[in-house]
Amino acid sequence: MILDDLLQAAPAGLTLQLEVKAHADEALARRTTEAICVHVDAAGATARIELISFYSGACEVAAEAGVRSRLIVWADYEPEALADWAVRTGVAGVSIEHFLLSERLVGALRAAGLSVNTGTVNDAQLLERVLAFGPDAVVTDRPHELRAEAAARAAQRGAAPSPA
Repeated sequence: MILDDLLQAAPAGLTLQLEVKAHADEALARRTTEAICVHVDAAGATARIELISFYSGACEVAAEAGVRSRLIVWADYEPEALADWAVRTGVAGVSIEHFLLSERLVGALRAAGLSVNTGTVNDAQLLERVLAFGPDAVVTDRPHELRAEAAARAAQRGAAPSPA
């Protein structure tokens, strides 16, 4: 699906998270981000977009262009330094791989006022572990099925269903 089709097909109030993937090529990630920012600005859709990337440079480009951005974290060291960098450069949040979630990491990011999300969670048992950290969003390849499985697990335990 091309970006114009996505913008047209998605409900107007829905934030669209666009992941810039450029395997081992940060320059390509920056150029791709620049093109996205120009395109969404021209389409009047900047407020609907959040760009995510493993490359800090791509997130910086988006933030400079006024597009909300989120760095995908793939390391668990120096969370305070990461939070300081994000705040300093205008990056709004961090996407943490689910297996890296920890109280220290999430706590440092929250203390800096950053949004935290995680992905990709496709299993209800894993979702329960992830939700204990209180992410703002959980990325999944199977949202409807995961919600149903989480509700079934909660019903078995006699607990309230998760907000997945």
